[in-house]
Amino acid sequence: MSLIQEKFTSLFSNYEVSTAPRPDGGILLTLRSSDGKVFKRALSYQQLHAGDQLSWAISAIRRDLAEQASELPQIAMLQSQQRFALPTYHSL
Repeated sequence: MSLIQEKFTSLFSNYEVSTAPRPDGGILLTLRSSDGKVFKRALSYQQLHAGDQLSWAISAIRRDLAEQASELPQIAMLQSQQRFALPTYHSL
């Protein structure tokens, strides 16, 4: 296991982590949850080797995983909500 894969495995311990090399020197990071959902993210060489870019990429991955985990209501459910006029205020 490469050092980069070990780092991502420790950061995302709830997921099965795999990495694949990319031609630009970066990696394709694949995270698989216990229920079989797969999340993939391409990381460039610069993102992997610059501390601030790597921390930004990790934060973005965590945000995207959190967004995927939340069950958003279906659009049809939102469209069926009853609409009403907003209150109108008048000055005296």
